[in-house]
Amino acid sequence: MKSLQKRILSALAAVLLAGVAAYWYWSPYLAMRELRDAAVAADAGRFNERVDFPRVRESLKSQFSARLDQDKANGGNNLGSLLAGVLIDKLIDTAVRPETIMFAMREGKFKIGNGESAEGGQDTAERRKTVWRTERQGADTILFHAEREGSGARKNTMALVMQRRGFAEWKLTDIRLPD
Repeated sequence: MKSLQKRILSALAAVLLAGVAAYWYWSPYLAMRELRDAAVAADAGRFNERVDFPRVRESLKSQFSARLDQDKANGGNNLGSLLAGVLIDKLIDTAVRPETIMFAMREGKFKIGNGESAEGGQDTAERRKTVWRTERQGADTILFHAEREGSGARKNTMALVMQRRGFAEWKLTDIRLPD
């Protein structure tokens, strides 16, 4: 009788452990789904819970600074690059807000502006759906690459970077822009 109880307890422990491991592994996908659902519903409160805005701003500033440095190295105007750097910092500070990132999630592209679609006069039904391809980078970082459905483009796409905090809490910490 005790042998049967030990087997049952061992089986329950194995099932519980497998469930916890599965949740740990799938937690970034669940977090991304929550982000996407909040973006589609335009629910800024729910969306903000999953975004680390200071880190996203710093990431974008460093990406734009690197591009300006590259422009200077290629013979660009030093004064123009200096002024652009100051303006970009201010622009990113004011433009990176829930609506801007929600637009990026819906459309698969980062656009600083009013958040309106850049698809021209196309009807919403005619626009291609954004598909997210995943790339794990270790246990605590996952990238979601945006692709337009049917485009076949796999390179040079925007990526949302989510990082683990704690056991299974994920936050959007970076938006990697295409080259």
